[in-house]
Amino acid sequence: MGSMGRFASAFAFLFVLAIVLVSAGCGQRFDDAGGTPPTQARLAADALTALEAEGSAHVVLDAEAGAVIGTEDTQLDVHFEGDVSSSALVGDATVAFPGATLGARLEMSKHELNVRFAGQWYHADAAGIQDALAKANEGSGPLLTELMSASGFGRVFDDLFTGQVNEGPVLDGVHTWQFEGRLDAETIVRYLKEYAHVDLSENDRQLLQKVAETSHVVLIAGQVDHLPRKVELTLVPPKGLSFDSDLMRESSGTFTLSLELSDFGKDVSFETPKDAEPLSGLFEQLFGTLG
Repeated sequence: MGSMGRFASAFAFLFVLAIVLVSAGCGQRFDDAGGTPPTQARLAADALTALEAEGSAHVVLDAEAGAVIGTEDTQLDVHFEGDVSSSALVGDATVAFPGATLGARLEMSKHELNVRFAGQWYHADAAGIQDALAKANEGSGPLLTELMSASGFGRVFDDLFTGQVNEGPVLDGVHTWQFEGRLDAETIVRYLKEYAHVDLSENDRQLLQKVAETSHVVLIAGQVDHLPRKVELTLVPPKGLSFDSDLMRESSGTFTLSLELSDFGKDVSFETPKDAEPLSGLFEQLFGTLG
């Protein structure tokens, strides 16, 4: 796996933050209006609580990573647009990389996954949202449990990022609060040790600090309804950093993640497609396509 994969392994829990925001958690709702900006922990906790109350959202997710195979002129782009709730996901995804672009329709329930690729549906049981969460729980159960509650999510957000909450832009007529900041390297080191059981060397800690200093994190949520409108993360690590840990072998290329949410509270459901083939057949076809 290239540099993108190496950095993704170190910052994988950042994707969990985005996923949790659109899979809903639990907690107590706060309904006070704007005025004094909330703390960043309160902003994050209220956003998750408000989203859970609505139950679903239309999402647009874009992720880009440079140097996917260790060279500076290659890039991996991922795009997803669809509707997501705590029990279902329906939408279209594309993955673009050097020489090819693959597109698919995705339908996922708690325990079912359907994928339409090249006009053919593929199906798998025990591969849904709850199954994915259960698998993630095997490796990072305590962190996932923390993220799945509003108060816990707020604490993690406060730990993981350092920055400020100020007046945000008016989006679709909604006044917002905007958190803007960056990753906290000391928290990443602590989380890697506590949840991934990786104790970084002093050299890696210093290099990780350099990476964190290039990061830019944004969370935008409504002042009154508290609903999250946008989450952004950018990493522009200095080239040529050589880590001691196999978890982070080198740095190369920019990584960006953007998640936009809108159209809250709609029903998200689907019917299992007829004549679907086993999902294993899709993997065989993809491997054949990729050569």
